[in-house]
Amino acid sequence: MKKLLLVTGDLATGKSTFAGMLSKRYDTNVFYKDSIKEVLGDTIGFSNREENLKLSKATGELMIHIFSEFAKLGKNLILESNFHEEDLVRLQGMASESGYDVLVLALRGEVETLHKRYLNRIYHENRHPVHLSTTFDVFEDFKAYIERGRKEKIIGEVLYIDANDFSYQTDKEVLDGIDKFMQGQDFTPDREKELK
Repeated sequence: MKKLLLVTGDLATGKSTFAGMLSKRYDTNVFYKDSIKEVLGDTIGFSNREENLKLSKATGELMIHIFSEFAKLGKNLILESNFHEEDLVRLQGMASESGYDVLVLALRGEVETLHKRYLNRIYHENRHPVHLSTTFDVFEDFKAYIERGRKEKIIGEVLYIDANDFSYQTDKEVLDGIDKFMQGQDFTPDREKELK
């Protein structure tokens, strides 16, 4: 069975880095929301938050289109994004029609820890301007965004991962579970372990 691995979750949990590591581990193509949005931002441009949100919407549509093209070839794929419920519904439907198994990796962490990480990212890393049109440097805005995202239902099989530190990226139990999924072995994530 073909595999679609979706890496999603809170801001500043290391989603892109982990998706890249999994891409190498499974010799599988990966596409990142941030990278696509940066290309769109450089090409189309934006002048305010509303236009930036339109870039985000276009990025999501492109990621769904990318999967539809890979599905025609029957190739495994990894997609990384802060997927919304409606995105997951569409991807799960397309995957089912195309004979794919889907596993969602949902990375979660304590909001205070993630916000410190986020501030370090925007103040000390060379972040693309397309990612800097928010007010998430304000803790309450960051927290509200995280909480809104967590209220959205995650569709399908999901493995919740504690991303309070980055040890999960080499955690044997986490990787063994993903290995089993990618190899088509029996693997049922425990929904009872959802992180709050």
